[in-house]
Amino acid sequence: MSSHAPIAQPQLTPEERRAYLRAFADRMLLKLAAMDDPEDLPGVERAVRAASVVERLYSRCDRAERGDDDPRKLRAERARNESEAIRAQVSLADTLKWGEERRRNLGPWWDAAAEKAAAPAAVSPAAAKPVETPQMPKVAPKTEPKTETETAPKTETANPPKVAPEVTYVDYTDAIAAWRVELGLDPPPP
Repeated sequence: MSSHAPIAQPQLTPEERRAYLRAFADRMLLKLAAMDDPEDLPGVERAVRAASVVERLYSRCDRAERGDDDPRKLRAERARNESEAIRAQVSLADTLKWGEERRRNLGPWWDAAAEKAAAPAAVSPAAAKPVETPQMPKVAPKTEPKTETETAPKTETANPPKVAPEVTYVDYTDAIAAWRVELGLDPPPP
């Protein structure tokens, strides 16, 4: 363990960081220019690597000052957007293909329905008849139970037999047959 106390690093603003980075790149460029020309291949490789590092530092500073995004992030985002667009196109093509297959499978019914939708609706005589609506049966209101003193003696006639409520049935057979004829569907089974 070292006996040195950690030195607090001052928090730099982005502008100050860019200024330090540019000053460092300037110093590197001056040292690189002061070096003798390389005479062998490893010396040339070192000089080229140092020059590319200085160039990257300058381009990063310039890009940060202009407010441009990192080109790698831009390429990644562009690739992601392109892949999402391709997925959306494939999904749309699948949906359209499914819709076309469905329409083809429906055949003449689809064409007849499209023609009926485009034409003004004509009212058939069967559909023009008023339709009876079922009515809710009327139920007698509940009365409060009587006390023991008020109750009458129990006899067999006190409990009348239960009668089924009156139900009204509506026959839609003719209306359905007329609608099937209007839509051009197969005739109803006999």
